[in-house]
Amino acid sequence: MKLRFGRVGLPLIVATALIFVGPQHPAAEQVTVQLDWIIGGKHVPFYVARDKGFFKDNGLEVKFLAGNGSLQPAQFVDTKQADYGYGDLPTAIQVMGKSGKNRAIGVGMVFQGGGYIFLEESGIKTPKDLEGKSYGTTPSDFGYILLPALAAAAGFDHKKVVIKTMEPAVRTPALLERKIDFIAGARGSSIPRMAVIGNREGKKIRFLFFKDMGLNTYGHVLQTQEERIKNNPDQVRRFVAAVFDAWAWSIKNPNEAFELFMKANPQTDREITWAEMQDGLNDIQDLETKQYGLGYLKESMMKQSTEIANKYFGLSPAIDYKITFTNQFIKKNPGM
Repeated sequence: MKLRFGRVGLPLIVATALIFVGPQHPAAEQVTVQLDWIIGGKHVPFYVARDKGFFKDNGLEVKFLAGNGSLQPAQFVDTKQADYGYGDLPTAIQVMGKSGKNRAIGVGMVFQGGGYIFLEESGIKTPKDLEGKSYGTTPSDFGYILLPALAAAAGFDHKKVVIKTMEPAVRTPALLERKIDFIAGARGSSIPRMAVIGNREGKKIRFLFFKDMGLNTYGHVLQTQEERIKNNPDQVRRFVAAVFDAWAWSIKNPNEAFELFMKANPQTDREITWAEMQDGLNDIQDLETKQYGLGYLKESMMKQSTEIANKYFGLSPAIDYKITFTNQFIKKNPGM
């Protein structure tokens, strides 16, 4: 038997079918991001990118992995245990120098904000004073990775530093209780956090900054695999755009950005998180990022950072700075 459709019947059936099927959208690509440390205020823009819809608008569904040091993102990206990473540039270059295939695709800390943190009563005043002192750290902590380089640059014997391996969460109480003499940290993270805690505890917290010890390099950078850059540049472009557009939005809307992060991480201390976030948002802008877009990597600074890594890590053969980074995914950010 033949089915007959009137002039209205067939279009009506097709329209009804479309209503039930709905519009067809491509599935979001799932990616993982290995962060450098315990989730804190410097990671606010990443959560803004997720919860404000920047990732979604770029066709991405992103999972964040908390870390315990900058060696993790560098190694995990290199070995494809994570799609993207965020961590210290000199540490990443050291991994690249050992045949690693991770590459910097944007800078989140245009100033080297790393440093060693200690109580004034520890007697530490100069890098030389670190000799004989106990350092609470993890094997993947960027301060531990950079210790030999910092020693060579600042003129102290890193072998005389007493290494005490411990979980990140117990470092602060151990420092305050004088079970260890110093820890490492960065702007946007442990440095502002310890300043707040020290003030609460009536303790005088002091710092030795890496840039003042001879390691004036870029700080933290976004990273991905060389292979991903070549084979899936569109995804990298969308990821970078989402992160730095969220960063730009956070700079212009710090209160809203802060509340988005706190909603996702209600267990975090509000005062400390606010101090960390403010520090982190201030660390991403210089003349070049304002001109070319957030994340822009200056060739001169990448060259300097790589030369320092080559020299103080003893990389052999020396790594060519030109292979360590790309600006191909950086663009001007809305409203910046």
